[in-house]
Amino acid sequence: MNQLKKIWKSFVNIGVSDAVSKKENKYVRFSNVIALITAVGAGMYIPLYFYKGANVSAIIGIGELLCISSVILLNYLNRQKTARYVYLAVVNVFTLVNACLIGHQSTVYEFFSVIFVVPFLLFSMRQYKHIVAGVLMATVSFSLYHAVYPFFTAYNLDLETQATIFIVSLWVRFAMFAIAFNILAFYNFSSETELQESNKQLLLQIAELKRSNEELEQFAYVISHDLRGPVRNISSFMNLLMTRCASSLAEDAKVFMQHSKDSSDKLSGQIDGLLSYCRIDRNLPPPSEVDINAMMSTIVVELNGKIAEKKAEVIVQEDLPVLTGIHSTLMHHVMYNLVSNAVKFNTSEKPQIKISCKEENDLLVFSISDNGIGIDSKFSSKLFQMFKRLHSPEQYEGIGVGLAVCKKIITFYHGNIWFESEQDKGTTFYFTLDKRYGQKIATPLPTNYGRMPILRAA
Repeated sequence: MNQLKKIWKSFVNIGVSDAVSKKENKYVRFSNVIALITAVGAGMYIPLYFYKGANVSAIIGIGELLCISSVILLNYLNRQKTARYVYLAVVNVFTLVNACLIGHQSTVYEFFSVIFVVPFLLFSMRQYKHIVAGVLMATVSFSLYHAVYPFFTAYNLDLETQATIFIVSLWVRFAMFAIAFNILAFYNFSSETELQESNKQLLLQIAELKRSNEELEQFAYVISHDLRGPVRNISSFMNLLMTRCASSLAEDAKVFMQHSKDSSDKLSGQIDGLLSYCRIDRNLPPPSEVDINAMMSTIVVELNGKIAEKKAEVIVQEDLPVLTGIHSTLMHHVMYNLVSNAVKFNTSEKPQIKISCKEENDLLVFSISDNGIGIDSKFSSKLFQMFKRLHSPEQYEGIGVGLAVCKKIITFYHGNIWFESEQDKGTTFYFTLDKRYGQKIATPLPTNYGRMPILRAA
């Protein structure tokens, strides 16, 4: 029994190649099995033809057997798709010839109904063009049979032989349909089993990736937290050394010490940024109701010095929503960073920052636009990465963490963040939140803060 299984497995896998997908190999196996079934079915008629003296039909049957065997040979030669078309051509041609020569009472023409099914076994649904071609071949052959059969009635076998062939044809069709549907059922079951196993492996990989990310974030948090103190100590001691020993130091030593202090200050800022990034979803208080209008008023007060320095105008174009189920500290960080950047990267004579929110389908779409220096589109893939800066520290202060933190926060709420920009004409940052977080509640907007910039509805 084991030997038979090995032989069967070897036969079925003729033409199977590692160079193609598993799904494509499945249809190669189908073609081998279907060719074998057809060959066995065709071979069953040959002894009957000889017994009844229908030698011409017997010779045609032998020719059909040889042509069907060529399908296996083509698979062996890695001409798998050609093999399938050869099979369709062979069964259509020989079914047509046999139906015409044997006679109508034998109902051999009913094998066209089997041929209609075969393309669905030989090609995947994504290869629908090949399926359509196979079905059209069967349709044309069946139509041709009705057109040319009257010219062959004189060559038909006697009615007794036709009756015998009719019985054999019934059993052959029954067997072929049964085997075809069993093949479909078996391979569908195999596909479902493989899919379940793949899903199981995917879930395990997701769990492992989640664990690995959590460990990595924990590692980054611990390392940055532990480095914070020593780096600040270095900066403090360098500052003391420069203050107390400045008179005894050479000029080049002072320069080196200043560079060292600047580097330690920069490292301290990067560590603080990394800690902020790692803390986003750690030890969060319960979510609450957050009035974005009131939050914007607070942010304008916090950024008053920078806004006043640039003589900027902050405009809320419409009433912003009150959000529910949101952590105010996280949303404050997003709005603060985007407005702060809009002020910072603005060199126009009359800087304007516009904030708005609108509903699109099931989303709240926030936008913060400015008329600043703009961003080259080639930097779009880097802008939200940690410590990626588009300008030198001498041009604009910062460590390149703010937007990375914003992206992580918005992703935490299952939203998206992106920007649209044109150099020297301004930038608009967008981010989305699910509409279930927001409800439109009109809150009176302050119109003036005295010496502070204007915050008003447009």
